[in-house]
Amino acid sequence: MADDQKPQTMDINDLVRELSKSSTNPVAPTPPLAPSTQAPRPIPSTPKPPVSPPMAGLPATPPSPAPKPFVPPTTVRPPVVPTPTPKPEAPRPQFNVPPQSFAQSKPAPAPSSVTPPPTSGVKEYQSSIRTMSEDISNIKQGQKPAGINIPRKVEQAAPAPQPVVPKPAVPGQQFKVPSVNLGESQKTGPLAQMKDAPKPPATSEEKSQIYVPEAGSKGGNRNVLFLGIGAIALVAGFAYWFFILRAPAPEIVIETPTPTPTETPVPTPTPTLSSMFSGVVRESVSIKQTGALASFVSDTGKVVVVPGSFKILNTIDAQNASTSYGFVDLLSKLALNVPVGLVSNIGNDSAMFVYGQKESFDSKGNLLIEPTASNRIVAVAELKDSASASEVITSWENSLSNDLKVLFSLGKSNKDQTGFTNNSYRNTNIRFWNFPFADRTIDYSIVVASNGKTYFVVTNSREAIFGTIDKLKGF
Repeated sequence: MADDQKPQTMDINDLVRELSKSSTNPVAPTPPLAPSTQAPRPIPSTPKPPVSPPMAGLPATPPSPAPKPFVPPTTVRPPVVPTPTPKPEAPRPQFNVPPQSFAQSKPAPAPSSVTPPPTSGVKEYQSSIRTMSEDISNIKQGQKPAGINIPRKVEQAAPAPQPVVPKPAVPGQQFKVPSVNLGESQKTGPLAQMKDAPKPPATSEEKSQIYVPEAGSKGGNRNVLFLGIGAIALVAGFAYWFFILRAPAPEIVIETPTPTPTETPVPTPTPTLSSMFSGVVRESVSIKQTGALASFVSDTGKVVVVPGSFKILNTIDAQNASTSYGFVDLLSKLALNVPVGLVSNIGNDSAMFVYGQKESFDSKGNLLIEPTASNRIVAVAELKDSASASEVITSWENSLSNDLKVLFSLGKSNKDQTGFTNNSYRNTNIRFWNFPFADRTIDYSIVVASNGKTYFVVTNSREAIFGTIDKLKGF
């Protein structure tokens, strides 16, 4: 064993070739000799591993005296240059493993001291600074220049698994383990991995939360359908805007119907006595200043009237023909005794008529076949208030025969009649008193005419009042 640990003798040429080969063929160098005074951190002491015997085919070199340890002035750590290397497994001692055959057998210098392997999972970089003068002096002394093999061990720490710390070799073991020169720059195969070595956990790729449908799947068809619907909606909206909203709305011409001229009904004037007695001829009668009533009766009896017809009396002043008298003025001129309540209720549509009497009786009351025509006076007065006038007229019956005796030329009354009696004609009530027969009477009535007016009619024969009612009723 002592012979195996002696260093081989190398001349200057072998050393130069070794240096050039090391620079051209980078190999995994062995860790350099590190004195205890220059260690970066304390390294636990480990037993010196046994040195393997020289391999077959290598020349045996006598052992050389142990070189003095070279103490460099300073230790500088080179920058870390990561190299893509496989993750190393923690080395574990293998027993009864035959030594591997090397393609090239080169003498390896025996290290003066064995540096324990670094702890698994720790990155270590060791280098030394040397000068040429020191190297030449070492070569002359027959020593290997220190710092030629720069051990470089780069281990990438696994993120998940815990580093496995190798167990230190037990000094009392009697197993014969082939020595491995860590300082040799020979290529070796990877160590056999233990079956029970922990495997790094497989990193599972995090799945994205965004669902991306596969090509040709139903999701793609759905997207195409949505795009088609959107395109159709856009086209429809554009068409609606282009043809409806953009185009000016057609002008709606509202034809105003031409109003058909309708004849506004002219209010029909209320018929008057003149219209109801249409075709009746007017006859003028003069009113004298003295004896006006007697002259009026005389002149009226002389008016020529067709039997059964009427004439309107136009009364004028005898002194002034241009002065005519109305109905109320005539009553005043004739000095007739008419109740004041009745006179104040008389309207403007009033007149005096003369009627041609046909009916006549003899002294015994017999009807004459061919009587001589005689005239009868008819007074028609419009009533403003028929109700109040009716009360006045009813109360006037007591003196009516005496008040109108001269105007109507009344004789003796009928012996069988002492007052007014009721009669009816065309649904109109009549009050009469014969003197003595129906051809000479006082007949009066309140008649509602066809024009809606109410008239007070008073005359001196039955035939005359019947004829007047026919005219007022429109018969």
